[in-house]
Amino acid sequence: MFSKVYSTTITGITAYVVTVEVDVGRGLPVFDMGGYLSTEVKEAKERVRIALRNSGYEQKPRRITVNISPADIHKYGTGFDLPIAIGILGAQDEVNMTAFEDMVIIGELSLDGTVNPVKGILPSVCEALQQGKKRCILPAENMAEGSVVKGMELIPVRTLKEVVVYLQTGKSPAQERNSPLKGNYDTAGKESPQEQLDFLEIKGQESAKRATMIAAAGMHNILYVGPPGSGKTMLAKRISSIMPELSFEEQLELTKIYSIAGQLNPNHPLMTKRPFRAPGHGVTQAALLGGGRVPRPGEVTLSGKGVLFLDELTEYRQTVLEGLREPLEEKKVILTRLTETCVYPADFMLAAAMNPCRCGYFPDRSRCTCTQQDVTRFLGRISRPLWDRFDICIQVTDAGVHKMQYQSCNKKGSSAYMKEKVECARAWQAERFAKENIYFNAQMSAMQLEKYCRLGEKEQEFMEKVYDKFHLTSRGYHKILKTARTIADIEECTEIEIAHLSEALSYRSYRSVIE
Repeated sequence: MFSKVYSTTITGITAYVVTVEVDVGRGLPVFDMGGYLSTEVKEAKERVRIALRNSGYEQKPRRITVNISPADIHKYGTGFDLPIAIGILGAQDEVNMTAFEDMVIIGELSLDGTVNPVKGILPSVCEALQQGKKRCILPAENMAEGSVVKGMELIPVRTLKEVVVYLQTGKSPAQERNSPLKGNYDTAGKESPQEQLDFLEIKGQESAKRATMIAAAGMHNILYVGPPGSGKTMLAKRISSIMPELSFEEQLELTKIYSIAGQLNPNHPLMTKRPFRAPGHGVTQAALLGGGRVPRPGEVTLSGKGVLFLDELTEYRQTVLEGLREPLEEKKVILTRLTETCVYPADFMLAAAMNPCRCGYFPDRSRCTCTQQDVTRFLGRISRPLWDRFDICIQVTDAGVHKMQYQSCNKKGSSAYMKEKVECARAWQAERFAKENIYFNAQMSAMQLEKYCRLGEKEQEFMEKVYDKFHLTSRGYHKILKTARTIADIEECTEIEIAHLSEALSYRSYRSVIE
């Protein structure tokens, strides 16, 4: 007998609906599987065989053939256990085969027949809904995550027997237990409110705060350079506190990525906060950019819509840092293999911090003992092309003891005020790029720069002098224009003025000055 069940698989961050075909017939008692399967999928046959037996479904000696199509898509994960088991029961006339037409089945099986949770439920349910499926059998522990999607009937199950009962009677005990969650992401739980970090906690550092506000307004990459303990990390950790709230579409996109990576909190199935990722110095290139034997999103993808922070930038391996150059420009990571290509989004803001020299106190000669050659060699750990990709480089100095004393609250130094200015600048950008395929000033192409960053005669003359004096590259020149456009938006100016260009230039010339 033959049966056909629908399930899903994920390649990169893209989900596909696949067909699980099962044939049970006479012949030698073997269990064959085909369809471009990964190792964990091939191992399903033993889990399925034993789970069926321990669930009370004795299998006669038969030849079982399973094909998962289309065969040109590589199948990963353990979510095929349950559809294969149901396909076998359907081929043996133990369940109603007509129930499978508008249904997808996802789940991993334990040897005792328990249905375990799997990764990537949210993108799988979304894709199934787009392909016209109306019902989804999924692990009960994934119910909250799947309920974010409206329009799909979800049937949560805890055991293989519950699946069979549902297919025979139309009722699921687990569904009745979890009925309040059905199709309602609002009651599925959200991230618990956390105490917000505030820029008011940072005494002094007004220029660094302003540079941070400009970076957040235009999604510009920012590099903090300063001595140890000057507040570089504190500044970076508070960037997300001045960013606008995520829209529901952004929340859904971010939640899909975290679901695929297996890093979604089961109690809070919808990502409502902008991520702040800070991988340590030992991070590998695959962990940062994505990849591995079974491709998974890396830190640049997990920090999408938020901030990727690299503290002590010079301590990271050179190959790891150089791997960031393309994602910073293209806003995506392309992993090409012999038979497949995975594309991961990399829509993040890069924030980094480093010391100006080996001892950390340059240019304070009362404490720094490094020679000029030592400083140049230390800064040389960051290549010119990577340095060029930072729109803003700000020197963070020691605030001094007088700044550390109690100060009255300064509204302009608070996260609330800075967030208000950022949202105002973002509103200008939203209006400007309404007909473009970009959202922030930092994303403008050369043609868009020519369109939206036109300079007056005086401003053009100023930039010509700057270009020659500081030996700018084309990318560096464009970075100054983009930053100046953001500064003008914050100041609510329609035209870019020399003051805006001068401030943007001051954020680009730090390395030239100290060298």
